[in-house]
Amino acid sequence: MKTLILRPAPVQGLFIRNSLLKFIANPANPYPLAVLRIAISVIGLVQLIIISPYLLQLYGNFGFIQWAISESPTDTWLPSLGKLCLLLYPLGVSYKFCVYAVFTIYGLGLCGLLVGWQTRKAAILAWLMHGLTVNSGYFSLYGVDTMLHICLFYAVWMPVGKSFSLDRYLSKKTVNPSFIANLSIRVLQIHLCIIYLDAGISKMQGVQWWNGEAIWRAMMQPQFSVFDISWLAQWPWLAMLICWGTLVIEFGYPFMVWPAKTRTLWVILTLMLHLGIGVFMGLWLFALIMMVLTFSAFGYNILAGYLKLPY
Repeated sequence: MKTLILRPAPVQGLFIRNSLLKFIANPANPYPLAVLRIAISVIGLVQLIIISPYLLQLYGNFGFIQWAISESPTDTWLPSLGKLCLLLYPLGVSYKFCVYAVFTIYGLGLCGLLVGWQTRKAAILAWLMHGLTVNSGYFSLYGVDTMLHICLFYAVWMPVGKSFSLDRYLSKKTVNPSFIANLSIRVLQIHLCIIYLDAGISKMQGVQWWNGEAIWRAMMQPQFSVFDISWLAQWPWLAMLICWGTLVIEFGYPFMVWPAKTRTLWVILTLMLHLGIGVFMGLWLFALIMMVLTFSAFGYNILAGYLKLPY
């Protein structure tokens, strides 16, 4: 007769499983997501105001890049502003009217997202219209457009309207922690860690980020030259330190932003990094959206703890 021996489950395995479940499944308040919603709406509206006088030049049929060129590559199967205008033209809708209509709808979606009215519908509308524009004007795109499109997609499914919004005020519901809010914040945090780690590793593979040449080339280009930093040629060690500091911040981000002891420091360093990009290179919209992402993912709860804000 065999004796059944019950063996206790490995303590380490249970600890890892419970920690993972706590990391993902514990309810969290949606306040950081509301901050993200409001901030990306403001950034999108500011960008729209800046480019509004040049919409036809940037996105029109006879703009800087004509549709005959931008729509001709075989890989342009994604829905775009040009394709929509060509589809509606036989119905009597002019190219000019179509361009302005798409951006008007996009602006209305951002306004709805900003105040949190019909938040999910507004997010879907803004994301779809922004997708049409980025798929048409990809020759003039840079980092802010990509990150804004990602953030709008996040706003479609994340509970960004559960706090600081008209939807919450009109429903008279209290703000309650939820699993989906915690999952959303975790997705945002992990995504940022991947972005910064990839950026750090990519920079490390080039010699320019080790000898200081990268910062010199970037800040000496006319389109990015806000201040005259030609004096930096006399201080090459300073350019090297700036480059090394950038590598440390970006590569160290996924390792230093999680521990409570180093989180505040790394959030501040990351915000200062992007503030420097805005001040010295004039890329304010890109700098702001990256600052907003880190603040929403890791910084809001830190600041809320100091200022006694809801979190």
